[in-house]
Amino acid sequence: MLSAINPVSAKPRNTIPDSLQVLHFEVNGIPFSMQRVEGGVFVMGGTREQHREPISTDLPRHTVALNAYYIGHTEVTQALWQVVMNEEPLTLEGYNPNHPITNISWYDCQTFIHRLDSITNMPFRLPTEAEWEFAARGGNNSQEYRFAGSFIADSIGWILSNAGFRKHTVGLKKPNELGIYDMTGNVSEWCEDWYAPYQLGTEPNPKGPLTGTEKIVRGSSFDNCEANCHISHRYLQSPTQATNYCGLRLALTLPNEPSLQTAEEPTIVKKIKIQNIKIKLQYVVADTPYYISEEPISKRLWNKVMNISMNEEWAQTITDKTDNEWYQFLEKCRKMSNEPLCFASETEIEQAIKENITQLPKIKKNKQHRWEKNTQSIQRRRKNAKKAQKWADLIGVQIKTTDDPTLQLYTTPEKNNQPKWLVIRK
Repeated sequence: MLSAINPVSAKPRNTIPDSLQVLHFEVNGIPFSMQRVEGGVFVMGGTREQHREPISTDLPRHTVALNAYYIGHTEVTQALWQVVMNEEPLTLEGYNPNHPITNISWYDCQTFIHRLDSITNMPFRLPTEAEWEFAARGGNNSQEYRFAGSFIADSIGWILSNAGFRKHTVGLKKPNELGIYDMTGNVSEWCEDWYAPYQLGTEPNPKGPLTGTEKIVRGSSFDNCEANCHISHRYLQSPTQATNYCGLRLALTLPNEPSLQTAEEPTIVKKIKIQNIKIKLQYVVADTPYYISEEPISKRLWNKVMNISMNEEWAQTITDKTDNEWYQFLEKCRKMSNEPLCFASETEIEQAIKENITQLPKIKKNKQHRWEKNTQSIQRRRKNAKKAQKWADLIGVQIKTTDDPTLQLYTTPEKNNQPKWLVIRK
């Protein structure tokens, strides 16, 4: 995914030995492994490939920077849980060592991790919500899939359409771009964070609020339909609740990882004032981010800026102005607002419409006069008459042509009948 804000300094990829790209562990004969996820910057939340109309909990999209970390290749299995906790897991289907552990609360996960730390002498933990989503997207290798490794959910995960309402052995489906399995389907996974709505201006390595009532659960499970399996979808659950469709995946940060610094995150709405008219511009995440006005330029704003008396149609969108008139207007807007305003391009307008920031207005078309419809035919007759006049002069005949005052109308500057939006580009 192309990020809206680039890091000031980021650790180059693949700067550690290949042997440390994957960490291997074994506890009482039960092996598990973890994949390194290089630090990076990405746009988190309901990006366009995730859902045509993102739900409110997936918004606003915001830029997040993460340091390098490790995350489990698979969900924690019942076998690993048993050897660490020294008890047989509680499952509805019966014990299966290669199935993911479920029926555990968030607090149960903390107890498991504390005991695993004591056995391995490693600082394991649950992934943060941002770490989980970045890894599911494929990290810096992301191909911008809707699901974790594909645009087709049941090709990489056990979901409602193919799971048969039950859990399956971990790692059977195809992995995502980082070689991580089952981040779509099989079972959902606890994250470290307390739930809170997304905010712009997120600091690097976000960890969520300090307190709350519900914890974040990410990833779909075997009883989710494809419509609810996209990577950005957020779930929330009481930390004391244990269900048959929620498990955990381990995360780990090695000591002395370098920090990733990013530029300041922009605000979502920018407000400016032109001739005492307040204008709201919304932030749009793109290859080149920009703010775009929520409404196209109105006759009210045009008349104020150009010092023209108001009329009864002041709320309508302004059109039918020449390029020279448009740029006179823009130059005045820049001086009045002290902002680097520009007119939005077609691509910027299309994206803003897709993001539901604005919509195309209905333009009232002026009635076309008869002489406007016959512009080409009149010009063609005059051209032919000019050629024939020198022969007509020999016999003293004057060829009649369309009056010059009428033709002058055809040489006036061409007017632009498209609405325009104001933008401020980053």
